[in-house]
Amino acid sequence: MEKLIIINGSPRKDGVCAEVAKQVKTYFDDCEITEYSAYELSAAPCIACGYCEKNEGCSNNDLDGFFEDFEDADYVAVFSPVYNNFFPAPLKAITDRFQHYYSARFERGINPPIAKPKKAGLVITSGSTVKQTRINFDFMYNTLKQIFAVSNIDLKARYYIPGTDLKSYTFNITELEKFVHQIRR
Repeated sequence: MEKLIIINGSPRKDGVCAEVAKQVKTYFDDCEITEYSAYELSAAPCIACGYCEKNEGCSNNDLDGFFEDFEDADYVAVFSPVYNNFFPAPLKAITDRFQHYYSARFERGINPPIAKPKKAGLVITSGSTVKQTRINFDFMYNTLKQIFAVSNIDLKARYYIPGTDLKSYTFNITELEKFVHQIRR
């Protein structure tokens, strides 16, 4: 059975990210689904200690279970609000910890650092509706694409939902289905 891992970067258990994740899950009902909350994981930040340059994994083992599930997944779906023009700190801490894959590939010569390839998508929710937020979304998408590319993960899909603070957003079923289709193909 294929596996989907969901990473929710929002602190709100009943917020827009959680609602979209619930909708996305219905398209993966043939998969084993594992969900993680960045806030509940409470990842320690990367401290650039150099451990991963010579060893597998990280000197801090707080994300070992998460990374085991991550490496075993076929699909990855990341859901995040925009905080100060970027990912919230708990999600940023998780992405920083992908440094051990970068070190595996470029310091220790393990290519790819994750043997099982993955297809991924990113959903961004934004309180604002101003034009600048689209630029931020593209920056966030491209940053995650670069982080994932090192690790044999193809970030193929994106779905942007602006206006969440004003309650002026709508869920676009066409965009949602396009998002899922891009991940699964």
